[in-house]
Amino acid sequence: MAGRKRVPRGRPPLQAVPPGHRLYRIRINVLVNPADLDALTGRLVDALCPDAAHEGDCPDPWSMITTDAAGYDRRTRRRMLAEIRTTNPPPEPYSLGVRE
Repeated sequence: MAGRKRVPRGRPPLQAVPPGHRLYRIRINVLVNPADLDALTGRLVDALCPDAAHEGDCPDPWSMITTDAAGYDRRTRRRMLAEIRTTNPPPEPYSLGVRE
């Protein structure tokens, strides 16, 4: 029986973090109409890379992953909504022009 040829299973080396830089992760939970999602992500891309016409890589490398929370379990979706409420509490009644 001939031996099987082994295929090396390595990962590509991690990109080095340039001196003076740190690696960050920014997570944003957002409630948006699916029809408006492309416009919203486009605005985020513009904020991250304001010069879309530059040549080569962005001066500040970044990536963006968009996921639909429908794929998450109920507990995770509730936590995401709670985080939204924490950073964006419902407006006070007087701010809506409603007086008690």
